[in-house]
Amino acid sequence: MEVKVTEEEEEAMLTQAALRWLDLNGDLTRLQADLHARAATTPTSKVIAAPVYIDLARLFDQHEPLANLVMEKPLKAQKIFHHILHVAAVAITLQLRATRDATEDHRAPSPHTLLPPDPAYPSSLYPDYEVKRFDGEVTIDKEDLDLTLLSLASHLPLDSSVASEDPHGVPTSAQLYTPLRVGEVPWVREWVVEGVRDLPLHLQEPRLSLVAGRVLSMSLPSTFTKWARFLCSNPDCVGTARDLHVRVFVMGRPESATVHNCPPCRVCRAPLSEDPASRELGERMTVMVLPNAHAHALARDTPTCVQALRVVLRDEMLQGVEPGQLIEATVMVAPQQHPQFPSLEAMYVHPPAPLMPPSTLPPVFRQLVLDRQSSPWSLVLTLAYMFAATVTPAGTFHSLKVALLLSLASCSPKKAGLAVLAVGSNTTLLLRLLWWCARYAPHAMVHSSLDPVTAACTREPDGAVWVQGGSLLLARGGVCVLGEFSKFKKDVRRKVCRVLESGVVQVESSARHHPHTGPALCYPLRAAAWACYDPACAKVSNAMETSDNFLHVPLGDLTKSITDVFGLVVYTETPGGECEREAEEVITFHTLLAATSPSEPQDPLLPEDQMIQYLSVVRGMAVEFSPAAERLIRGYYVATRRLRGDCVQVGSLVPITAIHTLTQVAASHARLALRTTVEGWDAAAAVLLCEEALAAHSGYSLLHITPTPHLSPNADLHTLVGRKV
Repeated sequence: MEVKVTEEEEEAMLTQAALRWLDLNGDLTRLQADLHARAATTPTSKVIAAPVYIDLARLFDQHEPLANLVMEKPLKAQKIFHHILHVAAVAITLQLRATRDATEDHRAPSPHTLLPPDPAYPSSLYPDYEVKRFDGEVTIDKEDLDLTLLSLASHLPLDSSVASEDPHGVPTSAQLYTPLRVGEVPWVREWVVEGVRDLPLHLQEPRLSLVAGRVLSMSLPSTFTKWARFLCSNPDCVGTARDLHVRVFVMGRPESATVHNCPPCRVCRAPLSEDPASRELGERMTVMVLPNAHAHALARDTPTCVQALRVVLRDEMLQGVEPGQLIEATVMVAPQQHPQFPSLEAMYVHPPAPLMPPSTLPPVFRQLVLDRQSSPWSLVLTLAYMFAATVTPAGTFHSLKVALLLSLASCSPKKAGLAVLAVGSNTTLLLRLLWWCARYAPHAMVHSSLDPVTAACTREPDGAVWVQGGSLLLARGGVCVLGEFSKFKKDVRRKVCRVLESGVVQVESSARHHPHTGPALCYPLRAAAWACYDPACAKVSNAMETSDNFLHVPLGDLTKSITDVFGLVVYTETPGGECEREAEEVITFHTLLAATSPSEPQDPLLPEDQMIQYLSVVRGMAVEFSPAAERLIRGYYVATRRLRGDCVQVGSLVPITAIHTLTQVAASHARLALRTTVEGWDAAAAVLLCEEALAAHSGYSLLHITPTPHLSPNADLHTLVGRKV
């Protein structure tokens, strides 16, 4: 026979479970410590902040009905937690007051006097309660909460409290700020908001959900009223001596309810007036989040129209938020007046989970690593030979594929990756190769002329200033494919060069339409930039020579600054053109064969899923430089800076940033070779790539290296990429 539980009994059980959670989680101990600190400070804070941190997975194990209440009716759950904490605050304050009176009267303190808690050893706030544990279950044998601590709050006469300036004054219910901070929420489909279509249109009361995505744009921080104090206009009313009318902001309710629409005095019904010296302000920010389910829209593989979600962040949640950042948050979905969508208020921003690379290598790469152990360069060269073979045949654009693999190995959400510039006349094929290789990055962003390349600052009609992330910021942790750099406008090229050179993205502000009078906004660059360049398409000024003395091809405005800011500049054409003719024949045959063959797609030499897994292992490796590698990089840098000075252009052909590029290339080469120490072999590979770029640009090599952008199909592969290399 099923026993029906009344609403009073159900609420009593939920209160017991909430009390047990607060006691075991240390929230009561923290409240005790905060009240001790509040009594010792001058002036005394009018509001006591006591956030309730809830690990929902643990709460489900302890009391499932309370966990469901937190998710489905967060305001009711917050009311229960607030009620318990207020009763506890009253009890602690009265005991502190009794201790003070006993000390002033030179009497011995009461045996039940509360001592300042030790954070290292959190204890129960209720020493009279007997706590028993049976097989992980916690039960508290105590008298009814309403008959003990609740009586201290509900039956406390108004005139028994001291003035609000007294640090031992009994706090009212409105003076306790208990926001819920809910974490460890299971990512089940019913609780995840993946787009605007998941928002309920006829929501009756707030509920909790999960939001995860990338920040597209963000408003500048603005202020909101966290709490305000009101005084009764009647001088004889007791409301003027106590903090009876303190209004605290409650998440899920409009901000205007904190300050405006204030009811009359609860004692004498006289009008209330705000105390301007007792208002505390906080910071809020609205971010536009593109959910993870629509992250492919940034790569623009297919035309997609998606709508971002507006999420409000407050106070400590604003720290470290940048455009392009991945964010996961527990949000309160609160109803609004139709036809507006429900509002999303972040209650808890989940800390970023550490990246855990796969522990094992894929089968194809495990066999390849064992087969290429005889040479320190063979593994990387073999990967480049087999990489992107479905786009361009194996051996073609070999140097560019090596550079792209090194750039993919350098991707990190904490710093900028290795920038690559491909120089050649066949930009159609180069762009196709860049787009295809970008799919192996942790995150790919394809730049469009409709989007800003850096960041833009705009102002809405309501006065809110927004920072819209550009392509370089939205590619955080991955690769930004800029496209054909030679067709960019001159000012856009300068912006990109300035960002790549400084590593900082400056937010642009249009002074005519959307002025921003605050301090300059800037964010660090945390992506790798890829681009291609066709010198023949660029405009040539009359003062410049129409062709290079060594390459015998028009250079256009491929100035020294452009080649300096990109870490690796790969020239896909040689002066004689022998390599290009052989490569064109192979590419033509490959294209005709793919067009006339059956419709089944070709099996790639490196399976896509295994290649992604291998690159994840590579990016998770931490490397250290050996003394031999440091000496080789430093010696080559100093020698080339000295010997290549005043050759073709005024000054040295080797930029100051080349030392950083050499170091980054050597570290990426060591990771691709699965070495935790950067050896001299890796430094030699970095020197080779840098010298090839300098030889192609200037027409000569100090080390007598001939640029080979393509591998000859008639050459011995064992000598070029195999065990004999």
